[in-house]
Amino acid sequence: MQKRVKKASDVFRETIFVYKNKMSFKEEFPQISSIDMSVSESGRGVKDWEAIKKYNISNLPEEYIDCSNRLCYNGGFSIKEIIRKMVSEHLINYKSTELCQGYEGSPNGQIRYRDCINGFHVNVKITYNDE
Repeated sequence: MQKRVKKASDVFRETIFVYKNKMSFKEEFPQISSIDMSVSESGRGVKDWEAIKKYNISNLPEEYIDCSNRLCYNGGFSIKEIIRKMVSEHLINYKSTELCQGYEGSPNGQIRYRDCINGFHVNVKITYNDE
């Protein structure tokens, strides 16, 4: 049985940051009253029923949305970076296409074969407390 490779959220959870604390969504973004997101992934390892994931303020991922490619190491993208950008610019709608940050590699991930080819279509809508 092949062991599961670490995805971006696994690496994030295991990393100890020196200059920044990990915060919950409500701690980091107190100005947001509601958020709705849909993320559709395309590429290797994506099943039709997994293709579109929906999130709201009660079920947000920590920092990353992981890649479905089982051969991809450190795969996914930072959804919180998108939210940080939206909050800093006070945006209410945001659409983008994000590429997976991971790579396909040897069974232990020590040899890099190629960048992961998976992509994510992201649609975010935020309502702020002051609106």
